[in-house]
Amino acid sequence: MLSGVPDEWGPKFQLNGGAVTRTHTGPNSIQFTAASHMALVLFTAQPDRQVALNSDRRMEGLAPAGALEIIPVESEVFARWLVEKQNLLVAVEPARLERLAGMEYDRDTFELRPPKLGFVDAQAHTLARWMRREVETTELGCAESLDALVTVFATYLLRNYSSLKGRSTSMFNGGLSPNAWRRVNDFIQAHLTESLPLERLAMVAGLSPSHFARAFKHTTGQSPHQYVISSRLTYARHLIIKTEAPLSEVAKIAGFSSNSHMTAMMKRVWGTMPKEYRRLRQVDDIAPDLGSLNGSGLSDSEHHSEEG
Repeated sequence: MLSGVPDEWGPKFQLNGGAVTRTHTGPNSIQFTAASHMALVLFTAQPDRQVALNSDRRMEGLAPAGALEIIPVESEVFARWLVEKQNLLVAVEPARLERLAGMEYDRDTFELRPPKLGFVDAQAHTLARWMRREVETTELGCAESLDALVTVFATYLLRNYSSLKGRSTSMFNGGLSPNAWRRVNDFIQAHLTESLPLERLAMVAGLSPSHFARAFKHTTGQSPHQYVISSRLTYARHLIIKTEAPLSEVAKIAGFSSNSHMTAMMKRVWGTMPKEYRRLRQVDDIAPDLGSLNGSGLSDSEHHSEEG
């Protein structure tokens, strides 16, 4: 999805039906055909930026920090910049964006409508900064929270930069119903070793991702991603205390990508290390209260990523 962007410009993160790259390059230019829907958010101002979308005519002007550019799939794009540039580029496969449109609007046909050159979108800029933070903290295993942010970002584009803008969505207030909460919680506990992105959990609940995120937080006081992390940590603590399994095996069984990932999350959220629990494994109920992860070390993006 990001094959048109040189690898040396920055790290690329492939997701299920999406991709993100944080690029940093000096004066340069680029030309390619978009293999998916794309959106670029600038972190640095670009005076005299030149862009062309499906045209030989190049628009030129100032693109401030926070400027948003949208490239629909199969578009021919050209861009040139004369000073150092930093930005975040998000790619979403057509099938994923159509699926989100169907869940949100009950309609999967739409047309993306790119803004004018230099148009600043503060909300898109905020979401881009959250995604940048995730890709810069890869040791904490950013895939699920980054995927959730891509879902939120893609939904935001549909609401504000597509032919679906202004269409009503199904009204939803309050938390999850008891049955929906039971289904979602049972699903999470049974699939801790698997990837549990926001969209997958929303489908279990039978809601759109944005409605599900709000209802889940209303019910639990946590975002879905925070709750998944707390569930994995709780299960890992149980295994550490009650079994003699190697910590690397505990991490795998509890759904962490590695022992270092489990250790980093445990230290960040609880302020302790797995080995400390292992030394005290005969003692019951020694872990801190997990009532809420807010203010316990999770990043702002983890706190906000599933809010629609």
